[in-house]
Amino acid sequence: MTSNPLVDFLASYGPQASSNNLYDEFVVEAAKRTGCAALEIDQPLTAELIGLLQSATPKCVILTGTAGDGKTYTARKVAEALSGEARVWSNTQKIYTLPKPLPSGRSALFIKDLSEINEAEKNRIFPDIMAALTGETTDVFVICVNDGHLLKFFRDRGEAELHDRFAEMLRSDAREDPNGHFWLVNMSRQSHRHLVDQIVDGVADHDGWAGCEGCPALADKENPCPIRCNRDILLRNDPASMRARLKDMIRMAAADGRHLSIRQLILLTVNILLGDAKASSTLLTCRKAKMRSRNNVYDLTNPFANAFGVNLTERERRQYGAFTVLSEYQVGFETNNVFDHGLLWGDDSLPDCPWYGERIFAPIRNMYRGDPSRHSADFQRAIVDQRRRLFFSLDPQSPKVRINPRRSPWNLSVFKHGSDYIAMVEGLLGAGMPQQIARQLLRGLNRMMTGEMTITDDRLWITAPSGVYLGSEIPLLVQHAGHPRTGGISTMSFLVSGNHRVGPSDNGRPPVIRVATRGREDRAVDLALRPTLVECLLRIADGALPASFSSECQREVERFQLQVATEVRRAFELDGATPMPKEVRMLDGNLQEHAIAIMAEGDAW
Repeated sequence: MTSNPLVDFLASYGPQASSNNLYDEFVVEAAKRTGCAALEIDQPLTAELIGLLQSATPKCVILTGTAGDGKTYTARKVAEALSGEARVWSNTQKIYTLPKPLPSGRSALFIKDLSEINEAEKNRIFPDIMAALTGETTDVFVICVNDGHLLKFFRDRGEAELHDRFAEMLRSDAREDPNGHFWLVNMSRQSHRHLVDQIVDGVADHDGWAGCEGCPALADKENPCPIRCNRDILLRNDPASMRARLKDMIRMAAADGRHLSIRQLILLTVNILLGDAKASSTLLTCRKAKMRSRNNVYDLTNPFANAFGVNLTERERRQYGAFTVLSEYQVGFETNNVFDHGLLWGDDSLPDCPWYGERIFAPIRNMYRGDPSRHSADFQRAIVDQRRRLFFSLDPQSPKVRINPRRSPWNLSVFKHGSDYIAMVEGLLGAGMPQQIARQLLRGLNRMMTGEMTITDDRLWITAPSGVYLGSEIPLLVQHAGHPRTGGISTMSFLVSGNHRVGPSDNGRPPVIRVATRGREDRAVDLALRPTLVECLLRIADGALPASFSSECQREVERFQLQVATEVRRAFELDGATPMPKEVRMLDGNLQEHAIAIMAEGDAW
């Protein structure tokens, strides 16, 4: 069996202590040492920044975001393109000056990481940075820095105006300086869903795989190399593939505020490919792969388990955001009668896998059938892995799922309505909000806000949260929202946030329900439709009780109620009127408003 240097090179990107070349400054050195080409991630932002700096009026650029989001990598690619050099700075170089002027005649300086520069050097270069950011000089800076250090840098030097401007731009996801002197790009405001294909292809379709030619394991059909098996699974790119589910999970995680950096996505991909669950091992080498195939222990190299870091200890898993985030989906631990019955007794309609399906599951299942008490623990672990395999191997939009929603792979996770969430986001970014999902969300919200199991789903009834007004012991109708009606003052709409960008720059933020009163969009109230809240609302619409969920979702809805109630009362006050409280009643499942009999029309409230 030959040893492919690409395997060792990719392992350096994986979850192990020696993974230094996950940091951009080590990538070039590692590639040179192994003779393998470094992974290339084509950020659309790179071309955009090159165009900006080559224009007649270039601007300063500040690249911010969390560690691993490609700030230094992007800056290096821009510098290479502008200089025409293959390598523009060394690992020890903190500031790089472009050797030739930009087309506009201006000088360009690149700060690889502002936080790595000592205080004396920061103080020395600070006046030059200030002059460039305020348009007092023609120099152009490209600065890489995380957002916290960026704000501290200017706060410590008493520049309150710029500090506050940066803080507001970061809050609102604005990119262009109002005064036109710089761009502020938060690279963490992306779901990175559109980069998954690039990352997976960069790993699984790397030119270095040609080094496997001549290896006997490549021709072994009975006991193939597990690395090559996992590679084939990663290369699939259809709705019923591992890649498709990963993209959905990454998008949903970003919308729920759990951003995964590019560095973590590379680490995740490498672990899926090379993960090895044998004790004292973490990642496969060519030698280990030969041993696993020879001993027919493919359960140790299962990519569907590797996606959740099963090859690592619990302590090791907690060190990596990729496994922490994906573990929150609880894939494999959710029982489902349709799938469990099919796995236990056989169902030809369920997909199999020649390496990680019946081949590794059938022996454990047979032992469990023979002696359940003795083999229960092994069987439970095995069926978790099989549920995970089905989660990554089924198309949630297939005809079988449309006929029987219980066959959706999302039923094998805590997000039973995961496919509805994806459909909602894609609809709002394309043809429009799917009406069936909209109606379910409205029904769930109405049930949460009124405490009634109503079937009303054509408009939103905003009521004052319990306890908001002293002496109020019944729900008080604030106003209808949604379909305009005679005398109505509020309207409701589903939309993506104003700074949401479609395509490669998708910031991953969740859609919102927006309620505007008297057409005042500047004072509109938004309810962010995070995946967790959407799951809560859709389950309540299906008949679950709100108490079944965490109080976090209830607090979000109550805060939304209070904010809308405040805006509606304010609108009445501007008109010189006083709104009358009205009781909300349910008749035949539908919500209706009724005047409170004890109060006469026109009495003050």
